[in-house]
Amino acid sequence: MELYCHEVTVRFLERAVVPPYEGSMIRGAFGRAFKESCCPFPHEGGYCPLGEKCPYGYVFETSPPEGMRDFSKNQQMPRPYVFEPPEGTRLEYAPGERMRFGFTVVGRAADYMPYFIYAFSRMEEMGVGRKRARYSLERIVARNPFSGECEEVFDGEVARNRRLPVTWEDAAREAERLEGERVRVEFLTPTQVRFRGEVAAGAPPFAALAQALLIRIPMLSAVHCGRLWREDFRARVERARAVRTVRDEAAWVSFRRYSSFRKRQEPLEGVVGGAEYAGPLQEFLPLLCMGQLTHAGRHAVFGLGRYRVLAA
Repeated sequence: MELYCHEVTVRFLERAVVPPYEGSMIRGAFGRAFKESCCPFPHEGGYCPLGEKCPYGYVFETSPPEGMRDFSKNQQMPRPYVFEPPEGTRLEYAPGERMRFGFTVVGRAADYMPYFIYAFSRMEEMGVGRKRARYSLERIVARNPFSGECEEVFDGEVARNRRLPVTWEDAAREAERLEGERVRVEFLTPTQVRFRGEVAAGAPPFAALAQALLIRIPMLSAVHCGRLWREDFRARVERARAVRTVRDEAAWVSFRRYSSFRKRQEPLEGVVGGAEYAGPLQEFLPLLCMGQLTHAGRHAVFGLGRYRVLAA
């Protein structure tokens, strides 16, 4: 499993009016720019005839890889990218102000980084927000959040082939810094995970969070990194039920976004706030640490399901 995390910095050239949840704005503008940048075929409502030979087809219309029948029943394959909107809620930016957001790609999607940089630069002309405000793409930095390493991949003019992979070993080393019996999880963006057909209105039970990660991370690994996990996931989720919620400070929030693909309003909702879990956590700590970067639950590509793990 390899992730590639980036921080993108843009400077607005004119006043920008943005929605309460900026992740939907960034992802929507990126999708339009990326499609115009690299896909030669119009296919509104359908799929690219080139399939995964087209960068857009692979990134936005991911299909199960050949030979992996285990995933043939999953109609919705995990996309190989995650956006992280700016922390805090803003409704506008003045000319000259900067916006920074995260952009993580998974496995072989890193090969398309030049396309991604070009799409971010195309967004300069297309504009973002309600009034399509223009901005200047100033900088893109590759970073490893666990080690603190950074490499500049775009300085406003020149793109460089720099990669800083984040691996499972990095997550395992990060997990060693946490106590084994109690942790605090801060849900930074709306997080919605379903467990046994139900969605909790407060902090999700630990087993629900573990199950969501044990679905998402192995699928990302198999589809985009070519590595299948061989494990009894049900038994591991059952062991996660022994971990208790000892503090719940989370609350349900909801935003709405307009989907140009489906031509309708859609909710982006889940819980935000803190929770503390206690119990036999040790085997789950690397999973929790890696999940900070992949996110958990629904609409992760928009930046939902982002959380931070801390010592309690």
